[in-house]
Amino acid sequence: MKMGNRLKKLIFIATTLYLILVMAAFLSQEKLIFHPEKLPKNFRFDLAKGGEELFLTTEDQEKINALFFPGNKSEVILYFHGNAGSLAGWQQVADDFTSLGYSILIIDYRGYGKSSGKITEKGLYLDAFAAFHFLTDKKDFSPDEIIIYGRSIGSGIATDLASKRLTKGLVLESPFSNLKKLATQKMPFLFPSLFLQFHFDNIGKLDSVNCPILLIHGGNDALIPVSHAQNLHKAYSGKKKLVIIPQGTHNDLSLFDKYHETLILSHEFFSPQNK
Repeated sequence: MKMGNRLKKLIFIATTLYLILVMAAFLSQEKLIFHPEKLPKNFRFDLAKGGEELFLTTEDQEKINALFFPGNKSEVILYFHGNAGSLAGWQQVADDFTSLGYSILIIDYRGYGKSSGKITEKGLYLDAFAAFHFLTDKKDFSPDEIIIYGRSIGSGIATDLASKRLTKGLVLESPFSNLKKLATQKMPFLFPSLFLQFHFDNIGKLDSVNCPILLIHGGNDALIPVSHAQNLHKAYSGKKKLVIIPQGTHNDLSLFDKYHETLILSHEFFSPQNK
């Protein structure tokens, strides 16, 4: 009898601890997914190469900090960065694109850097719309001159925008197919699909995307397995290309020649003459 009571107590304690763990994950999921760096309003970016700092107003009246660097090609890259840091670190990616002649607009999502607002999935999509319409309305780029680029968590924002706006092309670097699926792979014991508030259903939105898609992924990516990019590539019925950098991990693709070769060749890939 005593053994039975002891077992019941152990089961009760284990169940209680598990529920506390699940509740903690539910309440802290924003902090688990997003790692923004806040910047003081007087922070100065390095704009020596001709860039400009901007604040874009979203539909819900948030102020989104952005950097724009002009290029000599007609196309512009609309870049959505990863889940950590701020424009203070991400502005360095501008060189990868301006060196190839592209203009580039990079934004800090709401809650990042100098941007106002609280992070929500819907809010992040509004940030993307504000950036897209800035390019078309203020910089006079036509939709078929805009290439949307999303890296890691930015792939969710980029894919959503491409599913709702016509664009020249979509680049997904180290993307996931669906955030819930990724979370389930990483933490199956927590059953994240039951409580995760952020969906970022990239694979579910592909049917609404009407442009060429270029996927770039590291073969040794331990954070987001390359199978996610492979599943996205398999699921998309339009023009597509998957580039796997065999030795690449999640945060080092730009260190490989193959990454930069892919960017150079992307102009040809997105050309309407190259079908």
